[in-house]
Amino acid sequence: TMAGVNGAFGIHDKAFRVGRAELLAWLNNLLEIDYEKVEECGNGAAYCQIMDAVYGTVPMHRVVFDAKLEHEATKNYKILQEVFTKKEIHKTIDYPRLLKGRPLDNIEFLQWCKRFHDLNSPAE
Repeated sequence: TMAGVNGAFGIHDKAFRVGRAELLAWLNNLLEIDYEKVEECGNGAAYCQIMDAVYGTVPMHRVVFDAKLEHEATKNYKILQEVFTKKEIHKTIDYPRLLKGRPLDNIEFLQWCKRFHDLNSPAE
């Protein structure tokens, strides 16, 4: 479906019915990582990796994987925003809320990322 190519799907999309455990299992499998909480996505590195899994063009060498400080995480979100801009993905990245590690914000953004990946990633 072309509906998801630019990232525009609404809150009633099935993306937003995926639970935390399923999201983590998907994320850990896709990225070969071992996150225990959705909040661990808050530093932005995993979101960059998800987009790289879709496009293969994210400058991953610039991503700060163990970003603990706000300015480090902000670098990751800038990389993510560059990808969204370049690929004309119409999705607001509310990074001030995401990098605070707020569970609900990260769950919603991860749900969106999973749906975007499912719709747009090259078939394996």
